[in-house]
Amino acid sequence: MELLGDPLLSESFAKLTGIVIFAVQTTANFKPELGQLQQTLERIAPIINDVMKLNQLLDRSKQQSAMFIDEIQDAEKLVRKCQKIKRNFIKRFIYSLKLKDANNKLLKFFQLEVQADQSRDIKQTLVEVDGVRSRMDSLSMDVRRIHQTLSNNSLSVSSRYELIERGKLGWRVPLLPRGIVAFDEPLKKLKAKVFVELDAYDDGSNGDSNSMDIDDDGDESSVVVVAAAGGCGKTTLVTMLCHDSDIKGKFRENIFFVTVSETPNFMVIVNELFNPNSSSQPIPFQSDEDAKNKLGNFLLDKVSRPMLLVLDDVWDHSFIDNFPLKIKGCKILVTSRSAFPRFDVFQFDPLSDEDAKILFCRSAFTESKKRPRIIIDENLVNQMVKCCKKHPLTLTVVGGSLKGRDEAAWRSMLRTLSHGSSVLDLNEQVRHRLERSFTTLDEEFKECYMDFGLFPEDQRIPASSLLDMWVHLYNHDDAGFDTFNKIFELSFRNLVNLVATRKDSPVTVNYCDQQFVTQHDLLRELAIRLSSKPEVPIAKRKRLIITARGEDLPASVLNIQEPMQARILSISSGDAFSSRWGDIKIPEVEVMMLNIKSKTYTLPYFMKETQNLKILNVTNYGLYPSYIDNLFLIGCVSNLSRIRLERVEIPLLDTSILALENLQKASFMMCKIGNAFKTELSNDNLKVWPKLVELEMDYCQDLVGFPDLLCSSVRLKNLSITNCNELCEISEEFGNLTNLENLSLRSCTKLEKLPESIMRLQKLSILDISDCLSLSELPYEFGKLGSLRTIYMMGCTGICELPSSVEELAHTHVVCNEEMYDQWLEFGNVEVERVEEDRLQTLMKII
Repeated sequence: MELLGDPLLSESFAKLTGIVIFAVQTTANFKPELGQLQQTLERIAPIINDVMKLNQLLDRSKQQSAMFIDEIQDAEKLVRKCQKIKRNFIKRFIYSLKLKDANNKLLKFFQLEVQADQSRDIKQTLVEVDGVRSRMDSLSMDVRRIHQTLSNNSLSVSSRYELIERGKLGWRVPLLPRGIVAFDEPLKKLKAKVFVELDAYDDGSNGDSNSMDIDDDGDESSVVVVAAAGGCGKTTLVTMLCHDSDIKGKFRENIFFVTVSETPNFMVIVNELFNPNSSSQPIPFQSDEDAKNKLGNFLLDKVSRPMLLVLDDVWDHSFIDNFPLKIKGCKILVTSRSAFPRFDVFQFDPLSDEDAKILFCRSAFTESKKRPRIIIDENLVNQMVKCCKKHPLTLTVVGGSLKGRDEAAWRSMLRTLSHGSSVLDLNEQVRHRLERSFTTLDEEFKECYMDFGLFPEDQRIPASSLLDMWVHLYNHDDAGFDTFNKIFELSFRNLVNLVATRKDSPVTVNYCDQQFVTQHDLLRELAIRLSSKPEVPIAKRKRLIITARGEDLPASVLNIQEPMQARILSISSGDAFSSRWGDIKIPEVEVMMLNIKSKTYTLPYFMKETQNLKILNVTNYGLYPSYIDNLFLIGCVSNLSRIRLERVEIPLLDTSILALENLQKASFMMCKIGNAFKTELSNDNLKVWPKLVELEMDYCQDLVGFPDLLCSSVRLKNLSITNCNELCEISEEFGNLTNLENLSLRSCTKLEKLPESIMRLQKLSILDISDCLSLSELPYEFGKLGSLRTIYMMGCTGICELPSSVEELAHTHVVCNEEMYDQWLEFGNVEVERVEEDRLQTLMKII
């Protein structure tokens, strides 16, 4: 269909429709998002055709067509990028969000912008024309006045005009607060990021061009988002940037600073630019789209030289679309609590210890001739800084509260903070600033955020631990897409941090595999506070978080006589905990997190009564593996579906544990597990974990052979035995796992061979034997694995010859290093991908 009056629009629309249809048919990823985009294009095409015809009669076609062409071309570029993404889980997730955003932008253009434009009548148009004529007359007078006063002034006509015009406008940079310290390094990095795109913008007149041009190749790279949690100093940092001498020298008067806030009114914001003092009638905007057009025309036609536009405190990324993203020499700097993935993000890292101390001392001490500085012990100052968690707002508030106070007041404050009281309890301003980010979340996001309080402070949280919980609590999918989505969104809002993942394995069972999350201590305290509101009695709380700071549990918990109703339970204890559990009862618990540090540990005896318990996570954060002397209690929890043990010594497993009939996933991370599965079964009919689907063992250094007991778990689909350097044997019983689909034996450096019975695993699709340095050959009938689609074997330096049976493989992709690459090429029936070997890394694994 040709869109009337605009061949370029018609061509762009047709190209986008064609590439979307082609991508839907040929691309395995993004099918739901691409299908939705295809439906949107089919729906709006005929209506847009009619609108463009009417706009041509009203002489509006060029402007609106150009706007819509931009949206279409951006969407086309995005779809082409999506076609190139194959196995990268994170990119697939990010670009699925971008596709949804592109679809929403097209719908928004149609639903809001096009329809609003149609609704204008002739009288409104006449009012607009009259207003424009009046402003042009005023601008003409200003220009004449500039020409009359130029004789003794070195500024150019455009510069003088700009100075006069800027004085009439709003969006001025706020004054710089006095006494700012500690942001020198972030300021240096941010300034470099702002300049990176502008260094190429030079028209030969030192930036003094008459107008700004549209950059047809421009995209969202002109936007930099300064992202950090509330109270971290984002506004202070960008204000410092605007007052920086280099920035002012580059942008001159063309620095505009806009405070957006949580619920912005765009027409009011634009009116504040043209009418900052409310001294005259507001600009007669007909709609947000009208305000957007007037703002764009002003910035395009009236503002010369490079321009810096600061949007402070943006809560929704779609608000940024109201501003021009494609004007040459225009840099848009955004501050937000969310890291918007569409744009270039500047992560505002926590303060260094030194800077945190400087900021605190600047707030806590005042020195003058009339009032000398009070002397406070240096160690006491350091402890106070540590209690403030290097959070700028907290450092300022707590420091200010101690200004002029004697040492006794300082020690009283330190004792209060060291004995469980939080800065959030002591200062309403800090609590309010942080809670604002939480209140904007929907209910499930709020629940997920509060779950981060279940983990100890200053620890990396495995995303797979969250997956185990959230599959049960919030019905997330086992593939981890829902869980990773929640983590990703929370990280955008700077409520958690998604840290760099391990790079040593391309094999992932789910989106959360090998992903880790951290959280600022203050945000963790907020999660705990929101879960433990004082107005809700401990016995009635849904999420119960208990911290044992000495030998025993808190008296507030031990003194409760009635059964507690918690569905989610976290108990954290230290080295001195004596495992005296008292007579507490928590019969309804479904998820239990035990965070331990002691060398020996006793599971809580109330576990016998927790028949609703589905998820058990026992993690030792101490230096040495913790021995659990009553592990048999786990066998009493018949409905347990997922268990994760980390850095614990597992004794000989009781038969009752091996008989858990509902266990679907077991994870043993850095555990001493060598003797755990040597149990002799008295009943030959006993099925070991009959419903087990996923088993992972990582860094279990005393595991010598794969336990024969587990070869009877015939429903097992995913098996991961990684970094177990003592594993040297897998028995022929392994062939009983006929439902196995994914097998990873990565970095089992002493494993010499795979069992011949592996050829019975006819459902095996992915095999990872990377860095199995001692592996000398593949099984003779290896080629009979008919479902094998991917083999990872980087670093398999000991395999000198492939078995001839591999020529029977079909539709198989092999990823290997150079030595194996040549061997596979001789067969020619598989797709081979060669990767560069990191010889230093291989040497370290051997050592």
